[in-house]
Amino acid sequence: MAGYLFTNSMLMMEQAMRFQWTKQNVINDNIINAETPNYKVKYVTFEEELDRSIRLALRNSDRRASSVRSVINRSRPVVHVAENESMRMDDNGVNVTEQETEATRNALQMQYTLDVINRELTGLRSLIKGQ
Repeated sequence: MAGYLFTNSMLMMEQAMRFQWTKQNVINDNIINAETPNYKVKYVTFEEELDRSIRLALRNSDRRASSVRSVINRSRPVVHVAENESMRMDDNGVNVTEQETEATRNALQMQYTLDVINRELTGLRSLIKGQ
């Protein structure tokens, strides 16, 4: 029932938070393993797969909103391993400075996403209270 109260943009914010949470975990793993020989850096993608899935759903279906909503709900971030990247002679692929920069950028994106979700829920709360 609650799923029907939220717009597609709110569902997108939920998926964005899932992506950003996954990305933060991957970045943390990369930093933790910065001294591990032969460790290959990981990275996360989400937008490309979501875009492809939505375009496919719109092209192949009757373009109902429920079709797009189901695609959004099924979308998940994908973790990749950068096999060909090596930063050091021991074949470790982690650039700690780059990872720390990405962690900071991701934290700011998470804060922005949480602010958007909070505004949406505040508006919904006001609507329910009749204010």
